[in-house]
Amino acid sequence: MSDCVAAREISARFALGWRSGVNAALRRLWFVALIAIVPTTTARQNSDTRILLVVLDGFRSDYFTPELMPRCYAAAQQGVIGTTHHSVLPTVTRVNAATLVTGCLPSKHGLVANSLFVPALNPTGSISTGSRPKLLAVQEKWGGRLLATPTLAELLAQRGQKFLACSSGSSGSATLLNPTGDGAGILHPEFCVPAANARHMYDVIGAKPEETVPARAMMRWMTDAYLKLGVPEYDPRVTVMWFTDPDHSAHAKGIGASEPVAGIRFADEQLGRIFDLHRARGLKVNVFIVADHGFATHSGRFNVAATLEATGWMRRANPVVIEGAIYLPKELERDVAAIVRTLQADETMGPIFTAARSRGSWQGIAPGTFSHDLAGGNHPHTAQIVVYPKWNAATNAAGFAGTVEAGGIAGHGATSPWEINAVFAAFGPDIKAGVRSEVPTSNADLAPTILFLAGIPIPRTMDGRVLHEILVGGPAPDKLKVRRQTWTTKSPDGKYSATLQASLVAGRRYVDEVNARHE
Repeated sequence: MSDCVAAREISARFALGWRSGVNAALRRLWFVALIAIVPTTTARQNSDTRILLVVLDGFRSDYFTPELMPRCYAAAQQGVIGTTHHSVLPTVTRVNAATLVTGCLPSKHGLVANSLFVPALNPTGSISTGSRPKLLAVQEKWGGRLLATPTLAELLAQRGQKFLACSSGSSGSATLLNPTGDGAGILHPEFCVPAANARHMYDVIGAKPEETVPARAMMRWMTDAYLKLGVPEYDPRVTVMWFTDPDHSAHAKGIGASEPVAGIRFADEQLGRIFDLHRARGLKVNVFIVADHGFATHSGRFNVAATLEATGWMRRANPVVIEGAIYLPKELERDVAAIVRTLQADETMGPIFTAARSRGSWQGIAPGTFSHDLAGGNHPHTAQIVVYPKWNAATNAAGFAGTVEAGGIAGHGATSPWEINAVFAAFGPDIKAGVRSEVPTSNADLAPTILFLAGIPIPRTMDGRVLHEILVGGPAPDKLKVRRQTWTTKSPDGKYSATLQASLVAGRRYVDEVNARHE
């Protein structure tokens, strides 16, 4: 059995366990055993360097300028700037949070959307993953684990090294950075892991600040958590810091508005404080700066539930519709192709994904659709039909390109290059200096690269790769072969078509964009 097939089998068995109610204690033992038997790749020699992964929520790559991010941009000139970094699909926060700490696509870690369908908790609607209490309820229904694959915190703990998550994002996204609470745990304005440390945390850092747009106080609180507790008291080998802006402000005010711009500049100031502390203490730190996803302006009428209601499918099939995900009762899965035909006839609908026509096929079971496998979304938690809105290159009032034909002011979650492409920069003692890399990377690559730098074997269940081309002693980026590939699918009547473009590097597929058109 290949490593890839073995990994899919592991994830599928976990999903079966979650659904069948297997004893939680047995499941935990099974998980530990699986980690032990999965093959690993060789890690580099251990060293005394620390690793800091900075996640700037919703940070487009074109935000990364000396005007908006002077401290970070200057630091990155001494390291590597990556121009083709990818969010994984769907381009939403909690999916990518899970990918960042597991090195896996949703097809393996199982956190397939920001809003989940968990019938045991809500048989007719969704469960938000933005809430820690709701995520803990999901964890209980899933048998004690939120993610089906091991996280950085768990893998580091097995080798006696500590992981810390500091977040100013939602309590749910913070939880996903360290679901098991291993190592130094989690520091968040609303909670602390271990919970016994909460009083000390608030004594040192202060109470949860008021939420504002931009989220200056929340980001300052998180930075203080790292500076006053993380470094001096916890001393983690690996830290993840999650800055809630510019996402927080851009959702409310739009891309390029004064509020998200102010949020970006404030985040840069806080990172400057962190860099100053590292320098003052003489710490050797490899710093990675990425985003969970990019951002696009919204302007359109995309509404899957409304389309199904207008065509009678809500009454006939009684699906659960969560944004673009359509969950059907098992006995009505035969209607997938008919529902897809209805969607394809609606000019507001974009690319559509369904189960693979055959094992490993790029084509979905419904004509004119892509398979969930092609974009790394094939998991028992995935809806039978997933629909995304169309997009175009129109610019907004502030001059930022990328418009998704969906409601609201601005957002993410679709398949445009402005949502998929995101910032990537790295610098530190183990990072090459003065390099600009055009080699595709993704959020799945961070965990294996971090483990490699920490001297920890990398489970081959990880979908990501070690980014050797940015590391000292690694090959030059232009020595890596990058291949582009395009897939096109059409409806039977030829009036609807969809195209997926991807880049292939070292056996990994990076989805660049997916769109649809109507004749």
